[in-house]
Amino acid sequence: MNESLLNKVSELKTQLANHPEVKKLNEIEKVLNDDETVMRLAYKKDVLITKYEDALNHFGDNSKEAQEAQRNLAKAKLELDENELVKKYNEQFKKVRALYDKINKEIFNPFN
Repeated sequence: MNESLLNKVSELKTQLANHPEVKKLNEIEKVLNDDETVMRLAYKKDVLITKYEDALNHFGDNSKEAQEAQRNLAKAKLELDENELVKKYNEQFKKVRALYDKINKEIFNPFN
């Protein structure tokens, strides 16, 4: 890459990092990661993912063990998703994702 392009990419990276929506997402993420309740719910979900995968591998899709593990996982995921901090993070993530999609279209549409 030439130096001019590298400078423009670096400038874009800096502008994105300083964009208010990205900054807000980073702030929410820090609070989220520091919240004991959210971390406990996320850990519970992760453990249940493993249990569900194990049930699928050992007993198959239609087994009562796999179905029970799937229900438990769905409950844990819902509990995590209903947490107010997680909702706030997900809403902000959607805004940042839309920003990135817009940039992606601007940059790459001329090549399509």
